[in-house]
Amino acid sequence: MKDLSPRSFDSFKENVPESPPVPGYLAAKPVQENSILRMWYRIASPSMPPNTATFEEMERFRRGRAGSQIILALYFLLLISIPAAYVGTNIYLVPIVICSSIALVGATLLNRLGRVSLAGAIVVLTFIAFPTVNIVTTPGGVSMMVLPLYGLLVLPLMCAVSFLPPWWVFVVAFVNCLFTWYSLNYLHRTAELIAILAIAFAGILIPIILSQIIVSVVAYAWVQGTTLALMRANRAEELARLEHDLSFQSKEVAQQKRYLESSIQKIVETHMQVANGNLNARVPLVEGNVLWQISGPLNNLLARAQRWRQDADQLQTVQRALQKAHEENMQLRRMVERNSR
Repeated sequence: MKDLSPRSFDSFKENVPESPPVPGYLAAKPVQENSILRMWYRIASPSMPPNTATFEEMERFRRGRAGSQIILALYFLLLISIPAAYVGTNIYLVPIVICSSIALVGATLLNRLGRVSLAGAIVVLTFIAFPTVNIVTTPGGVSMMVLPLYGLLVLPLMCAVSFLPPWWVFVVAFVNCLFTWYSLNYLHRTAELIAILAIAFAGILIPIILSQIIVSVVAYAWVQGTTLALMRANRAEELARLEHDLSFQSKEVAQQKRYLESSIQKIVETHMQVANGNLNARVPLVEGNVLWQISGPLNNLLARAQRWRQDADQLQTVQRALQKAHEENMQLRRMVERNSR
C-alpha cells in the first residue's frame, strides 16, 4: 500500500482548486470584434453574465446584444430620415423623427440596464408608429408616393424577433397586415390611388402581406433554430462540465481514501507495537488529520501508560531497596545480639 504522509496530502490539497477549472473544450473561443462595435456594446448592450449564469440569463444577454445591433441600424435610419423630414411635404415628419429618436434613446438605456423585453417593446412600438403615423398624416391622404412606406413595416418584425420571444413576430405581422388592409380601404386616399386600387387592389395588398408573412416565418425559423442550437450546446456543455466535475471528485475521493487507509495502517502498526510491549510507540499523525480524534487520545493513553510503567518500575526499585535495607538491618541486629552476649 502506498504510504501518503500528511505533508504530501496537504500539498495535494493546496494544489487542488476549490472549484474545477473549465476544460479547454468548454471555453468559448474569443471573437474578434470591431473596436466601434465594442464601444457601442459598452453603451447599448447588457453586461456579459458570468460563466455560472443560467441559460435564461445567457439568452437574455444574447437578445440584448442582438437588439443593440438593431438599435444601431435604427439610429442610422433615423439619421438619413432627417433630410427627408425637411425636404418632404409632410409637416409631421420632423416631430415623428424627433419622437422616434427620443424613444430609441430610452430603449438604448433600458437595454443597457438589462431590461431587454421592455426596451424591445418600446423599439417595436416606435417603429410600428414611425411608418404608420407617416402614412396617416400624409397631406392629401394616402397616395402612390407613400406606398413604399409600407415596406418599412418590416422593421418592427426584425425588432420583435431580436428583442422579444420569437412568437411575438407573428403578432406584429398581424398588426401590420391589419393596418395595411385598413389604410388601403378606409383611410382618406387620393383619387389616383382609389382608381388604381379599384383595378389592382390585390396586386398592391398581397405583396405587402406576403412580405410580412415571409419575413415573419423566416425570422421565426432562424431565431428558433438558433435558440434550439444554443440550448443543445448549453446542455452538452453542462454534461461535459458534470463529467469533468465527477472525474475531479472521483480523483479527490480516491486520494482521500488512500490517505485514510494509510492513516489506519499507521494506527494498526502502533497497536501491534504496543501489544508486543513497546509503550514508546506513538501514532505518527498530526493534528488536522481525519483520524486525529482517534490517534490523539490514543497517544495520550500510551503516554500515561508509559508513565505508569515508569512509576511501577520506580516503585519496584524502591521496594527492592527497602527489602534489601530490611535484610541488612536484620543481619546487623543479629550481629549486635551475638556481640552483646
